[in-house]
Amino acid sequence: MESLQMMGKVLIKQVVTENYKVKASAEFQKAIAKVDEELAVFDKEMQKTLTELTLKAHPQVEQLRRQFNLEREKISIYKEQLLASVKEVADLELGALVDGGEGNFIKEIKIGDNFTQNSTCEIILKDDVVIEIKD
Repeated sequence: MESLQMMGKVLIKQVVTENYKVKASAEFQKAIAKVDEELAVFDKEMQKTLTELTLKAHPQVEQLRRQFNLEREKISIYKEQLLASVKEVADLELGALVDGGEGNFIKEIKIGDNFTQNSTCEIILKDDVVIEIKD
């Protein structure tokens, strides 16, 4: 066998533009709205459950209340992280490179090729258009 197809890892970088900032901010705002909806449903269900258990004089109602409050706090912390991300996006410098994720690619390698150089590459995007591919 003289060559074979192999899968490598591609690192995606995004050039910060006004369009990128608007798009990223909108995605975070959408996630925040979803968390707000989930919190509203969670609060409603929590109150309903705690009221029912209190009326039934359930012996573990306070323990359940603490568990519900801990879970609600986790959701609130996640929302705060999303809000911080919106601010971070707004503060990004135009033209800077930010991580855009990872993916895989298929490449042919031959006997004598440098394996390390062929197993990873980097793609640079500007407004979702590939502007550079680096081996």
